[in-house]
Formats: sequence, structure tokens, C-alpha cells
Amino acid sequence: MSISNVTKVSSKITSKNQITVPKTVRELLKIQSADTIEWQIEPNGQVMIVRGKPDLWQLVEEQEKKFGNLSTPEFDWGQDVESEDFD
Repeated sequence: MSISNVTKVSSKITSKNQITVPKTVRELLKIQSADTIEWQIEPNGQVMIVRGKPDLWQLVEEQEKKFGNLSTPEFDWGQDVESEDFD
């Protein structure tokens, strides 16, 4: 990564050890409320923050909000026509 591609922003740690993710970072990472971020800490002390991968159930919830509940009732195939007994 070259220096020209680097965006630097800062934030403060509160008395409760919390930070606010700056708007610039939220926009660059395309994150919003309830998203997760990952802190990657290298041995030299450099920290990289990346957008976390959503877990399966978070994806299911997002798809349900977008497309509705996809659950379907069990299909009724009608009455069995053959016996389960084997000769």
C-alpha cells in the first residue's frame, strides 16, 4: 500500500475504554450499527481494523428482512400408494 492511499483519522478512548468509529472509517469500511469489526494487531504494534464477516444467523436475519420469511410448510404428497412391507 502506498502512502498516497492511506487515510488517517483519530478518535479518543473514553473513561469507559470505548471509542467512536469515525464517520470516515465507517464509510470506507461500509459498516453500520450492529456490524462487527476485527482488530488485527501485528507483533510490531501496528493495528489494522477491518470489517468483520457476519455470522450465518446475521446473514439469515438480513435476508429475512430483505425478502421476508422463507420458511415453507411441509408439502403434502397425498396418501401413500405402496406398502412399506417388502416380500
